[in-house]
Amino acid sequence: MGLLGTDSVTNLLQTFLDVQSLRSQTIAGNIANADTPGYIAKEVDFENFLKDAARESSLPPYQQNQLKMTSRPNVVEQPVTTVGMDGNTVDTGREMAELAQAGSSFNFGAKMLQSRLKLLRTAIREGK
Repeated sequence: MGLLGTDSVTNLLQTFLDVQSLRSQTIAGNIANADTPGYIAKEVDFENFLKDAARESSLPPYQQNQLKMTSRPNVVEQPVTTVGMDGNTVDTGREMAELAQAGSSFNFGAKMLQSRLKLLRTAIREGK
C-alpha cells in the first residue's frame, strides 16, 4: 500500500517490498509443512502482478488514482518437480534457496526505497 502523496516510483518500490514479504511468508509456510503428508508446495505468482504495477505506475497520476491497485499477487501451487513417498511436494533445498533470494530482493528493494526517499527529501529541501 502506498504512502499518501507519494509518487509512482515510490509506490512501485513499496509494492515490490510487499510482494517480497508475501513471497517470504509463502516460502516459510512451505518449509514449515515440509513433513506434512500430502502438502502441495505453494509459490507467489508475482511476475504478472509486478508487470501490472509497473504499467500502472507509467500512467498519469489522475488515471492512477482511478485504478488504485487493490489486487494482491496470487499464491498458487508450485509445478510439481518431486513428490515424496507421502505425497509432499516441498523441496527443502529449493525452498531455502528461494527464501535467501527473497531476502536479498527485499533488501535490495529497501535500499532502493531508502535512496528514493532521500532523493525526494533533498528535492523538497531544494538541495540544502
